[in-house]
Amino acid sequence: MASDLHRRIESSIRTAKQWESDKSLLAEIRASIPIRELVPELVCETEAQWRLYLNKTADGEAKEEAAGDSVNYRTSCFEKDDAYWEGDDLFLKRLTRYFKQEVMKWCNQPPCSNPNCKGNEDGKQMESKGVRGPETEAEKVGQAGRVEVYNCKLCGTETTFPRFNSPRALFQSRRGRCGEFANLFGTYCRALGFDTRYILDFTDHVWVEVWSARQQRWLHADACEGLIDRPNMYEQGWGKKLNYALGATHDSVADVTKRYTRKFYSDEFQARRREYAPDENASDRIFRQMNDALRQMNNTGKGRLEEIEKRGKAEAKFFGMVQSSGVWDVDYREGRISGSLAWKASRRELGDSKTKVEGVEGKESEEEETQTFFVESLFPSSRHNDLKMIVQPPMPSNVPSPSPKAHPECIVVSGVPSAVTLTNGISAVIVDEASGCILQSAAFSNLSAAGSFLDTVPDGRIVAICRVRDDKPDGSRTDTSLDDSTTKILGRLGGFCVEAATTSSNSCFLFVGQVNFHPKWATSLETSDSKQSIKVSIQLNISSPLKARLRSEINTVPVVVSTRLPETIMPLQTQLAASHFQKRAAFNAYMKNGDSQNSTVIGYTTRPDAPVYLIDNQSFPFRKSEGQTHNPIAGETSWMTFHYLPDPLVPDDDEITEEKISSSNNTNVPKFDIPIADDYFAGLLGNQLLVKNAASTPTLMDTANALANTRLVALYFSAQWCGPCRGFTPLLIEFYNVLKKVAPSHGLELVFVSSDQDEGQFQQYYGKMPFAALPFSNRSLAQQAKSIFGVRGIPSLVVVDALSGRIVASPDESRREVHQACQRGEEAIETLFRGWLEKVPPESTSMLDILALSCQEVEAGTGEAKETVTANTKSEQYLKMKERDKKKNTVDPSARVKELFSQLVAKGMEPNAAAVEAIKQATVEQKKPLVSTELEEGTIQGTCENCAVEIENNTIDMMVEKICQLNAGDKSKIVMILSTAKKYVANVRKDPSNPRFRNFRLSNKVFDRITSNPGSIELLMKLGFVVFHSDLDFVASIPLSVDLTLMGDVFDNLLTKYSS
Repeated sequence: MASDLHRRIESSIRTAKQWESDKSLLAEIRASIPIRELVPELVCETEAQWRLYLNKTADGEAKEEAAGDSVNYRTSCFEKDDAYWEGDDLFLKRLTRYFKQEVMKWCNQPPCSNPNCKGNEDGKQMESKGVRGPETEAEKVGQAGRVEVYNCKLCGTETTFPRFNSPRALFQSRRGRCGEFANLFGTYCRALGFDTRYILDFTDHVWVEVWSARQQRWLHADACEGLIDRPNMYEQGWGKKLNYALGATHDSVADVTKRYTRKFYSDEFQARRREYAPDENASDRIFRQMNDALRQMNNTGKGRLEEIEKRGKAEAKFFGMVQSSGVWDVDYREGRISGSLAWKASRRELGDSKTKVEGVEGKESEEEETQTFFVESLFPSSRHNDLKMIVQPPMPSNVPSPSPKAHPECIVVSGVPSAVTLTNGISAVIVDEASGCILQSAAFSNLSAAGSFLDTVPDGRIVAICRVRDDKPDGSRTDTSLDDSTTKILGRLGGFCVEAATTSSNSCFLFVGQVNFHPKWATSLETSDSKQSIKVSIQLNISSPLKARLRSEINTVPVVVSTRLPETIMPLQTQLAASHFQKRAAFNAYMKNGDSQNSTVIGYTTRPDAPVYLIDNQSFPFRKSEGQTHNPIAGETSWMTFHYLPDPLVPDDDEITEEKISSSNNTNVPKFDIPIADDYFAGLLGNQLLVKNAASTPTLMDTANALANTRLVALYFSAQWCGPCRGFTPLLIEFYNVLKKVAPSHGLELVFVSSDQDEGQFQQYYGKMPFAALPFSNRSLAQQAKSIFGVRGIPSLVVVDALSGRIVASPDESRREVHQACQRGEEAIETLFRGWLEKVPPESTSMLDILALSCQEVEAGTGEAKETVTANTKSEQYLKMKERDKKKNTVDPSARVKELFSQLVAKGMEPNAAAVEAIKQATVEQKKPLVSTELEEGTIQGTCENCAVEIENNTIDMMVEKICQLNAGDKSKIVMILSTAKKYVANVRKDPSNPRFRNFRLSNKVFDRITSNPGSIELLMKLGFVVFHSDLDFVASIPLSVDLTLMGDVFDNLLTKYSS
């Protein structure tokens, strides 16, 4: 039983090791992959800029090169949902489809080997004659595990189908079934530098998983199907009865079954797993033993071991959560794609065809679509009287894209691209006329939805609009006519021409104006020319500027950071250890300096154990960060971004103080009860335990109540007559008392299990202890507990999980750990406790996570929601028009009828006729929009012009010179930055398939030489690096799709130029 499990693990490891062994094969494979054709949006534009830089002529002119020239795009590998993927993850998605479509060919039966046979190439005329072992040299070198023999029914020729295991043989043959697909595709992934593991499903299927540095998780990738990240495909789609799925790399192995099932703990599923291991403990033990052996054999480095352990813990937590839910998040009903119908039917992998959902193509959604940024408001760093705005059509691209591309550059405010864009629709940005702050940015599928939004905008706000025509497939257009309400709302925008916005034949309508005013600078433009734009320069009235304050955005990160807080303000190591309050104080001190470097800073972002990263205009828009916590200020586990906004947009209590943190910490107690294993502990310890009351007098209490709300239960086997016990007990009491202060609830409970010789000894000894005890009369239960936990001597301490009763710390290790922690002090005691919590079964952790989330959801509807509403009321009042102001803009129909009636009667009209005419005129006025000529000009002055689009030309040289200027012309800084970055590039060039050299934290001691210099991160992104955030830090990465030779040439050229 266990030997079969061992055998399969060893076989999987051998497969994964083959991917590492043939470096020349990896190089051949990498050279064969059409990277530019697969991910042109990732490489073409950047490489064109590099070539432009390298191809400069002696007189300084450059040879133009279009980003997409001479590229045969693999558009068959593009899909609409590609928009949800970024960087290397998108590359993996495209690579998986390309591999299925163009690299490997599925082989049910081989075609006839007789070149003169006129049979079908798909091998349908081939008849199986059995299987034999490898005989020929090619079969042996190709590591064919078996050779299938076929006979052609047309010409009688015998044809063989060797089932190769060698990646090189597969690279040459390029045909096979799921085993060959997974084996060669894993080699392809490793050739590119993806950290890849081989997945063996014991119900006869194989695929791979690829580590996503961006998402910090393993992505399922099945090359047979050409799909990634569909773990529900097998159980929910194909109807597989899974039992084991193991993942193997050259240096680790893991049981990943829980990713592919939601029935893991069902009796039926567990019964299937017992065919390979008697229970889960035995299974876990086998995987641990295999990993220990692998690490010794490979001499795995410390860094790699830490990375494997970190991934394993995160994965175990995820597995526990999904198994607790018991259901898949989304439906997947499609049966298997690869293989013949008969072959799929024989394996029962056809899926549930009755419930398969068919897509309806060409049908447009009738629902209004509205999109906004996660955080809409931003105060640009260039806060001057002169507000500059540019509105322009979406920039065309030479690179095809299967999904809508964002075009934030359609509306630029003070240098900040700030438009939320839809493929077809209306983008609107609202700017504060008193400060120039970007208040709101939204996109709408039609003018009616945009009108509903604009109806809430207060008078005086500056509005920029870019509309891209939403032509229907039949050539017709929507929004060619508007209802009276929308027309009247749009009439509040001075200079906005409703007719041009709805009926013009041009593809774009651009506008900048002011709500309820018609200033001279208000302008609009109808155009089909993507090179046309409108530019507005506005003189703001900021004689009494609004006060700017830092606003806290919880679980929020910028798209990129600028640099970190300088060493002179707070050293890096201090930043990593500082609290939120200390970081805020240091940032404020930095901003008071008033030098040229902080003039572009708009705020900062940080989390525990991370530096204070400064942010600027390029950091917008902000994104939601994963790994949320209920109270990040107190718990200090999530990313927070702090950025300047005008005072009305910042809640009054949005300040970080030591008192606030202290108060938060004191109230940061979980608000749910722990569902301890009552029956288990009652059977183990009896129905009642002795506990100490307030007077330290022992009293009996129900076991469930004595252990209520504890996270861990520790059983202390000891006796007064034992000398070592008397020495260890005071340490354990100290340990217990410290933890009671740290975690009065959801902590640890100790139970003394006596081995004393009589009741008197027990009473005397227990009198010194503050924790619970098993009554001395329950001697049989004490002996039973010793036997269950394998206690061979005293003193002995066993720590178990309160939810499951499973051992967390064994007698062999817990006593030593407690002794060492007590010697090191309270912090070490708390650290040990946290370490034990990390060892509890993942299903217990997940159960508590779900309870915590449920508790938060309940609170969100009660008290804590009220606090949030109160905090947001201030900003809402500033962003939205008050109801009384809306009424000012609305004429009372009855009052207007009376006014008109009086005027008509005064002119001599007969009263009855005057009444009819007054009603008629009032009705017409109600339908008539408020035209811009009726609006006042307002007091804000400015200029406008229609002009050609200004293409931002931030060349590599310009960005380098910018860094030189920030460092008083000191070129040595540039050389240091480029030399440091080049070392990373050189490491990757030496071994492109090694993922170890691809990603590095910005706070890494070496990379910080770059991070700590303003402008350097922006320069490296221009030079091909990408920067993204993870749970722990921001990460710089050398993309797997990058041309390393070209990248290296650019660095060499720059270093030669600036070193001289």
